[in-house]
Amino acid sequence: MRKLVRRLRRLLSPTLRRPDLLDRDERHAAVDFAYRFLLARPVDDEGRSNYLRRMQDEGMTLREVAAEIAASDEFQSRLRATIARDRDGAGGALPQSAAFVEARALSETLSVEALARTADDYYRTTLQFSDRYLAKPFADPRDTPDLLGSFAQLLGGLHLVPGMTVLDFGAGACWTTRCLTQLGCAAIALDVSPTALELGRQLYARLPPIGDVPPPRFLVFDGRRIDLPDASVDRIFCFDAFHHVPNPAQVMPELGRVLRPGGIAGFSEPGRHHSKGARSQYEMKNYTAVENDVVMEDVWRWARAAGFSEVELAVFDTQSHRVSLEEFEELTRGGRALARYAERVRVFLHGHQTFFLRKGGQAAKDSREREGLKGEITVRLERTEVRAGEAIRGTATVQNVGSVSWLAGSTTVGGVNLGVHLRARDGRPIAVDFARVALAGGTAPGRAQTVAFALAPPEPGDYLLEFDLVSEGVSWFEMNGSATATLAITVT
Repeated sequence: MRKLVRRLRRLLSPTLRRPDLLDRDERHAAVDFAYRFLLARPVDDEGRSNYLRRMQDEGMTLREVAAEIAASDEFQSRLRATIARDRDGAGGALPQSAAFVEARALSETLSVEALARTADDYYRTTLQFSDRYLAKPFADPRDTPDLLGSFAQLLGGLHLVPGMTVLDFGAGACWTTRCLTQLGCAAIALDVSPTALELGRQLYARLPPIGDVPPPRFLVFDGRRIDLPDASVDRIFCFDAFHHVPNPAQVMPELGRVLRPGGIAGFSEPGRHHSKGARSQYEMKNYTAVENDVVMEDVWRWARAAGFSEVELAVFDTQSHRVSLEEFEELTRGGRALARYAERVRVFLHGHQTFFLRKGGQAAKDSREREGLKGEITVRLERTEVRAGEAIRGTATVQNVGSVSWLAGSTTVGGVNLGVHLRARDGRPIAVDFARVALAGGTAPGRAQTVAFALAPPEPGDYLLEFDLVSEGVSWFEMNGSATATLAITVT
């Protein structure tokens, strides 16, 4: 014990007490050494991020880092075990804490079916907290910023459009599933826990989505095979769930199987040292929950074997880097403040990975996506002067000169029609949604169609009729740079 104390004193000598005397690599090495020395294990991402941030932002000294680690339950457990060994006369090297759980050993010891049951037990034995599950992501103001920040990044990378079929893998109590439904997606909540999915049904009953959206599906996962046909979903959404899978190399091919060609599977997961974190150890020790490390090299190897052709990782931080006005001006000029922010992002990414796997093949794109919407319009009126109550008649020819197919105008979201804006002669808007001219069938890129129309006239006066294509519930084509067609009309 005296040797250990002397070594710790050398580590915490005056030259190493102040974090400003250490460069970045030295701070990383010092925190890692403190973990290895005091806890006999490598530093986990949660601990590294916490202490590096506090050393930089709060001036926390290495002595204070070591003191805080020494006050932890994990160190105290090791210390008590060491004292007991010394008292009983047992020799040998200092063992790792008896409470430490190896995630891989947990997966190898219990079957997939047994771990699925423990996952369900987790929800069944904590049903007294069901309101907390259903309140996510707003159950705890300390967690909400991170949850929403990660959720937004995952959502943005999936490029969802209304009407897509989205598999929410590891949906739990389904707060993410409900968000997908509210976005107009046909969401499928998949989880090994029937109890969690029942909570999801309660969530939908208590907070029903607003508007006419596709109903959700709830599907129990047996841990091995997803009960869905091949190529049946457009996207896979996995929020903080894949690291709980005990057999990821076997599950990844299932994700590839149910995803359509050109589809995207998005994941928000912890890092390569996740299992060693205090929270992970707590979950594994008390609930037999699998808390695997997520190593991207392994993930990509499994993904390529499952038919995925591309991987992308998102670089961000869920916490803003707040600066003074002077530092903000410096940052916008690309000064040192920008480098400090980059360092914070780098620390965050040690413990958090948001990544996207794209399946090989070409996905069909249509007018539910704003990108690629472009058209040309030609309009002819039978008469430019009509009497009150007389229909405004004419023909319109529209051509798809964009890169996506137009869905039939009767489609609730993404159907393409010809819209009419009513304006005063000086261009002032009177009625943006004055009329619709329905287009029949779908229109592929390069194709055109001509349609006759009869519009109810406005009150007597001089007007402009501006014709613009519209993808219902998505976008007016003018927003994408398409030209409108404007004609003058007089109602007498």
